[in-house]
Amino acid sequence: MHCRKSTSKGMALLIVLFILVIMITTIAWLSEDILLQLRTTENTRNSSQAWQTLLGSEAWAVSVLIKDSQESQSDHLGEAWNSLGQGVEIEQGSLQTVIEDMQGRLNLNNMIDESSVIPPQTGNKPDPRIWTQAFRRLLISLELNPLLSDAVLDWLDPDQDVRSTSGAEDIDYLNMTPPYRAANRAFSDISELLQVKGFDKKTVQKLAPFIAALPANNIRININTAPAGLLRILGKNLLSIDESQRLVSDRPKANGYTVEEFLQHDMMAGEQDIAIPLITNQSSYFLIKSSTKIGRTRAKINSLVERKNGKVGVVRRRPVL
Repeated sequence: MHCRKSTSKGMALLIVLFILVIMITTIAWLSEDILLQLRTTENTRNSSQAWQTLLGSEAWAVSVLIKDSQESQSDHLGEAWNSLGQGVEIEQGSLQTVIEDMQGRLNLNNMIDESSVIPPQTGNKPDPRIWTQAFRRLLISLELNPLLSDAVLDWLDPDQDVRSTSGAEDIDYLNMTPPYRAANRAFSDISELLQVKGFDKKTVQKLAPFIAALPANNIRININTAPAGLLRILGKNLLSIDESQRLVSDRPKANGYTVEEFLQHDMMAGEQDIAIPLITNQSSYFLIKSSTKIGRTRAKINSLVERKNGKVGVVRRRPVL
């Protein structure tokens, strides 16, 4: 009899323990599920708040550019738009806004109108393709093959005629793995160069600080915001590194160069005719780079804007992954 009671008590205890294990497991599962839902809700809220913060950053930068156009007739690195990079603390996070002058770079799409121009066959006449020649000088300055420009021109032009052994059209790209076609249109981003014959990641990285893909052509280079490496290419002959650094160090701090002052600089002697159609001291295209951290959420966007007639409009807005 005593044995039966012990067995019954043992079974009851096992049942209780079994039920307890199930309850603990269920509670743990529910807790984990609730925690996951809370985190999902928090991330969704933070993502929404981050996006609104980035748009606010963009709007603030736009207002700075509008004010700048009202107060100054030239654009240079001493202006307020170039000093926004200091990050600021905001509710539950931080925000950083940076404005870059995209006319401190060579616009690849300047060459699109030159892609159908036939260069002179003799050395007696100057090549009218001023932007193509400038791009070639940039390639040379970076110790890259200047004939890479032929592949760029073929990428831009509307035809299927390969201009040289360095050029390429659909006949070449369709033999790639995977196959694709030449764009035959303007660049929308400099990363597209990776699809152009002869350009690899290392080559594009070398070029990246000096080039842009703006939605227009004949966009001149701002002499007050261009780096020394780009100022080297503004004459028929490449300036030395020291000469281009001198052009940067001699920039007037208050308002930057006027075009006339730049052309009269000793380093530009004899190069004025080549430089004149390439340069300006005013800019229309800027890149607003906004980044924020809200809680665990980080987000970035780059906004290309155009300033024209005292107004600033967004040309394109891209998240940065």
